[in-house]
Amino acid sequence: MEKRVAAKRASIIEVAELAGVSRQTVTRAMNDMPGISAETKKRVLEAAEKLRYRPSRFGRELVQQSTRSLGLVVSDLANPYFSELASEVAKISAANGWSLIVMEKHPGPEAGKRELRALAGQVDAVIAYADLTAPDIDSVFGSLPLVLLDTFEQTLDALSPAHPRSALSIDLEPGLAQAIDHLVAGGRSRISLVDIAYPMGKSVRNAVYTRLMHERGLEPHVITIESKDDDLSVGRCAVEIALDAPDPPDAIIAFNDLSAFGALKELKVRGVSVPDTCAVVGIDGLKIGAFVEPELTTLRLDFAAFVQMAFDSVTQMYNAPADGPLPQIRKYAAHELVIRKST
Repeated sequence: MEKRVAAKRASIIEVAELAGVSRQTVTRAMNDMPGISAETKKRVLEAAEKLRYRPSRFGRELVQQSTRSLGLVVSDLANPYFSELASEVAKISAANGWSLIVMEKHPGPEAGKRELRALAGQVDAVIAYADLTAPDIDSVFGSLPLVLLDTFEQTLDALSPAHPRSALSIDLEPGLAQAIDHLVAGGRSRISLVDIAYPMGKSVRNAVYTRLMHERGLEPHVITIESKDDDLSVGRCAVEIALDAPDPPDAIIAFNDLSAFGALKELKVRGVSVPDTCAVVGIDGLKIGAFVEPELTTLRLDFAAFVQMAFDSVTQMYNAPADGPLPQIRKYAAHELVIRKST
């Protein structure tokens, strides 16, 4: 296999030459230190932006240019989805000679901005689940090569053209269509979707599910739960609402596998037989889904393939020539239905 050669990184000397200042002045400007005028600082920052220069607290320029570090931003490492994803990122980073820094960015547009900026100053590229507004993404990450995972389309549309971003999204339609068709084939007709309300944008799940149900002549029913710290609680709350309805569902498609586990628990507590009375489908394909009772039918995401797509995108951005624009890459992954005992 042909060895890929990373594009030459801009050095502090090149920034100093372009700005017409000393290396010491560049260091002061990049670290917001006193002793230089606002005009000089502006000239240095503009030169650094043009060259896509990124200083590192690890002193990579004093060691070896080939050392590269990747930042991974996730919401909650206690959530098996993010821990499984992080494990795959760690494997592929190590295999390709990248060091990895993992950061938790808890939900909320104002959470973690300071920590994200610190991360951006330590790494060469970032793969991120980041529920930030488009202006905040630009202010936090600047010209750093960035691949956004499963980000709201309206956020991507609002990003500044001055900072091209790449995105890897999940196309929900193929998997949801498989799940609904499987449930209908099993005699289910009252199929409810559990959705989570987030402040950053409208739910894609809701729209895709509703359209697919209408196309099949079925009445959609969405149980929307406010975002919580614990997705297990989402599933339990959804079941409480569903069973209090005049015509309870005979199948539930949960927001994710964790909320599906919560739904299974609440159904058992209430004496509802799964799958006889109510079938349950999760979304994610977590490994633990094969060890709950009953084993969970789920829409599985191939984590290894998903991470490979993200890594290929971010390294393509990193290797882009410094004198040209960053590539803007859009890719999509899809789920695969895995049928187990809960349907």
